[in-house]
Amino acid sequence: MAVTKIWAIHDSVSRVVDYCSNPEKTRLTDLEQVLIYAANKAKTLDEGEQSYAVTGVNCRTETAAQEMSATQRRFGKTGGNVAYHAYQSFKTGEVSAAECHRIGLETARRLWGDSYQVLVATHFNTGTYHNHFVVNSVGMWDGRKLEAKYGVYYALREMSDRICKEHGLSVVQNPQQHKTARSVYFAEKNGEPTRFNLMREALDKALSLCSSWSEMTAVLRKLGYEFECGPTHKYATIRPFRSRKCTRTFRLGPTYEKEAMRERLLENQRDYRVTQSYYAFLKPYSRSYARENPPTEAYYRKRDFYCKAPRLTGYVSFFRAVAIVLGVAPMYEKEYQQPLSAECREACRRLDRYTAEMTLVKQEHLETSQDLQRYIAQINAEIDEVTDTRSKVRNKQRNRTDPERMAELKKQCAACTTVLADLRKKKKTACAIIEDHPKLRELLESEFEARLENDPYLSEREKSALRQRNAPAREENHYER
Repeated sequence: MAVTKIWAIHDSVSRVVDYCSNPEKTRLTDLEQVLIYAANKAKTLDEGEQSYAVTGVNCRTETAAQEMSATQRRFGKTGGNVAYHAYQSFKTGEVSAAECHRIGLETARRLWGDSYQVLVATHFNTGTYHNHFVVNSVGMWDGRKLEAKYGVYYALREMSDRICKEHGLSVVQNPQQHKTARSVYFAEKNGEPTRFNLMREALDKALSLCSSWSEMTAVLRKLGYEFECGPTHKYATIRPFRSRKCTRTFRLGPTYEKEAMRERLLENQRDYRVTQSYYAFLKPYSRSYARENPPTEAYYRKRDFYCKAPRLTGYVSFFRAVAIVLGVAPMYEKEYQQPLSAECREACRRLDRYTAEMTLVKQEHLETSQDLQRYIAQINAEIDEVTDTRSKVRNKQRNRTDPERMAELKKQCAACTTVLADLRKKKKTACAIIEDHPKLRELLESEFEARLENDPYLSEREKSALRQRNAPAREENHYER
């Protein structure tokens, strides 16, 4: 089973070629010290007499970067996408090093061997054999550029699958059309709360309590999600309250497909304890429970904050509200309230960024957007001043022979660099405030909506009136960075 990917390179061909031909990444295991190349049986040896699988198609391995650059200069096409970097990764233990490199060479020759220069390198640094392809974007005969379109990717995938089938290897049966974003992938891998992780957590909670689709809809609504599924729906979908985009549950994993969830609900129907857990979960949110249990003083304090808070005009009060909603700064000394809405729980991943913004607003007394604009202009002026000072110090270092004076000038230059780093960090935080302010306002609205939805002491008429009263005023602010 081979997984493929291809992307464009804009900066330098030599950088990618150096990466692909890096001996530290292409070193083989002790059992396979000798590689027999399928194409030309050439070997590249280092001082330790270890073999590496690096082969050029229509170019020499040692001078691949120079030959690709020469082709681009010949046709006057040195800008834009200078090359394409692709990989072809096989399932662990399915191929040997020689077979992996042989399939890579065959793939490169069939796809690009007639017109383009390609460097094929077999790596083993990840524990699985995989091929890297560096493809020159300019054809060596007619100078035609390889266009950066989806067709390039699909052609690579189709050719790779065809060759794998010819060699008796497995292929991916249902490839994903949309890949998870890199930041979300690593956040999920590290266990951080992401949009998809929170959806899975809410669905697991609902599936452990419910025995029908209607019960799942009620439970997920209390957890901050709109859930739609039924006999007329081909797919089950889920979305947070304030989100406009639904997510089909099968994208969260095979255990969340409609048929798999239906089987779990049928199993729950045979267990009476699931029904007891369902009513116990919904009991605090029912009107009958609210009539039997009068509200406490802590409830009124929280409701006054979420439902009767004055409009947030300044940055200081605004970020204080954000800190309370995210659970960073509790409203009272002995109270700690976790956010209810899925959006706020996901935003906890960026607490470091928001904390830096809160600290800057408090330290610099930034109350309005005009204060923020003046602060950014002041930071820009200071950056220009320190940059000019450092340039003058560097000019003094030229043709300087006195070692003591040179050491002093280097110390001054290092001090200027430290000041510049601090100023640029503050400017970045100030610009982040401009970017995050509307997003954080939406977070406050999401949390307000979740509080209203989970409040058993308010009637629908009261909830509607509070929504209308607390509807945010849209501000049209224009900032200059």
